[in-house]
Amino acid sequence: MLNQSMTRDPTSLEDYARQRRYALSETASIPLYYQLFRLLERFTSERNLHPGDRFPSEETIAGAFHVSRPTANRATRELLNRGWLYRERGRGTFVAQGSYVELALLSDELSMSSQFRTGLSLSSRTVFSQRGQADEEVSDALGLPSGATVIELRRVRCVGERPILVSDTYLPADRFPSFDAGNLVGGSLFDTLRDKHSISVSRCSRWLQAFEVLSQDVADLLQIPLLAPILLVRGLAYTEETADAVVYMNAFVREGISFLATARPDATHGDRSARTFEQTVERGEGDRG
Repeated sequence: MLNQSMTRDPTSLEDYARQRRYALSETASIPLYYQLFRLLERFTSERNLHPGDRFPSEETIAGAFHVSRPTANRATRELLNRGWLYRERGRGTFVAQGSYVELALLSDELSMSSQFRTGLSLSSRTVFSQRGQADEEVSDALGLPSGATVIELRRVRCVGERPILVSDTYLPADRFPSFDAGNLVGGSLFDTLRDKHSISVSRCSRWLQAFEVLSQDVADLLQIPLLAPILLVRGLAYTEETADAVVYMNAFVREGISFLATARPDATHGDRSARTFEQTVERGEGDRG
């Protein structure tokens, strides 16, 4: 309903903000245009507008929030730069295809590739694959001696042409001496470990944390500013045979991505008590629960 009225009723965006008690603050440390950008981003991500819908004009936005046209223009340009909108000369500004992405990173699926709903134009690109010494975080996560050699694999995943996450994956080098990132089976790391290295991943644990992008390299790959809000997803993957952690992952997910979690009570899973990432690593038990 909001989708239809948005293109006709200049007050619908203002009504949306009022109903949810959203407001702009001139005294906040966050610039006014950025506050407006985040509100407009939220409005779009909640599917009040759909791909191909006309986006409100800068005049409408300025009038609805009592801001200047330059402020409305800058907020709109931020949406354009981040792939939420596109412009057609002589027609106006529209919501981009694929601006809303939903992942199921907390589902029972194991592979990252299987976390995306069907129908998306998904692609993956390897940025680098290298061997080096594990730092303390990685060695603790994988249960390796300090300074052990690991394989570090960085990939960018895109929906359409829009980058949505950067993943850094670490594997014990001694367990995968012939690992070749340029020859992944169907683009899937887990399928590659199973088919080419005879190691099957049976279980994954993941932790989500609100974060800011601190690396300029990651920010450039995601096409977002440094210190922009992101979601950090850390993960450990275990083998069925020994319950050892064989994969450690850090995924940096850009804003505007929605996550779906489905919980199913199942007595066969044993102890399902909540544990932090640090508690799981300290236990060193492969998170058998």
